[in-house]
Amino acid sequence: MKLKQIPEDFIVEEIIELKLNEVLSDYSIWKLIKKDWESFKIIEALSRALGTKSKFIGFAGNKDKQAITTQYISIYKINKDRIERAKVNGAKLEFIGYSTNRINLGDLKGNKFTIIIRDLNKEVKLPKYLQLENYFDEQRFGNKLNTHLVGKSILKKDFKETCKLLKLSVNGNDYIGAIRKQQRRLLRFYISSYQSYLWNKTLKELLKKEKNIGKYNSKFEELIFTKDKVKNFQIPIVNFDIEEDKIIDKIMKDENITKQDFIIKEIPELITESVNRAAFIEVKDIECKWLKDELNKSKLKLELKFFLSKGSYATMLVKKLSIFLN
Repeated sequence: MKLKQIPEDFIVEEIIELKLNEVLSDYSIWKLIKKDWESFKIIEALSRALGTKSKFIGFAGNKDKQAITTQYISIYKINKDRIERAKVNGAKLEFIGYSTNRINLGDLKGNKFTIIIRDLNKEVKLPKYLQLENYFDEQRFGNKLNTHLVGKSILKKDFKETCKLLKLSVNGNDYIGAIRKQQRRLLRFYISSYQSYLWNKTLKELLKKEKNIGKYNSKFEELIFTKDKVKNFQIPIVNFDIEEDKIIDKIMKDENITKQDFIIKEIPELITESVNRAAFIEVKDIECKWLKDELNKSKLKLELKFFLSKGSYATMLVKKLSIFLN
């Protein structure tokens, strides 16, 4: 089984509600089509090309790097012609209109996906109803699969280690100063990555009690999937304000982390409140088609089209399907 053999095997289209104005406004709205770019990195590249700060470019969600993705961005008070002249390899901008509103993380409704799984030996009958475990997938943890470690170092107040992991330039021993020069949304992303790591561990432990399960082993972690339908439930994102829970408490003890660690007095702007995340997510509008695989001789490919609400991962659906395809 091969996923993302070529970028065209993974196509993502962002679905978002935009409030546009007919007249010139503070924000111009653009459709960003990119290939082989991480979301944070492409925003940094665009800000350099435009001679502005990345905080003045708003976007609604992170997208896969090894893919062709379409998403929307807002750019604050830069002339339309100047933006159209900006060039970034592997990226294309299309003007949509003007708005008084910035696009922010979390504004999107979800994403449409077209995914091709290659190098398959035979057609397999897939379940009619797909209930997807709502794990955070590997892209949540960066190319080096270590963003959760950066987040943990911040929570443990080991700011020297944070600077080491991020390869930051430090003036004297002012580690906190070096860290606070980074984008706030990026620093929050690191902490969120560690919270995601803890959440995955919690869901895995809870699913171990189910009878009909399958396992997926990646280079990052082992995941457990159910083959039967399970009643949905909520799991809190670990934070300073969550209630006591035996499973979460044990995971946190193993990780040598406490609820109090999530209160960061040295960088208080990184403190957030806990929210719940559903254990399962519905896969909507799913279409499956078996075809000959033109890239792998005598093999088949499976074309999948579907919609996922925001915060969920299409690559996780492929991992779940692998327990039926293999």
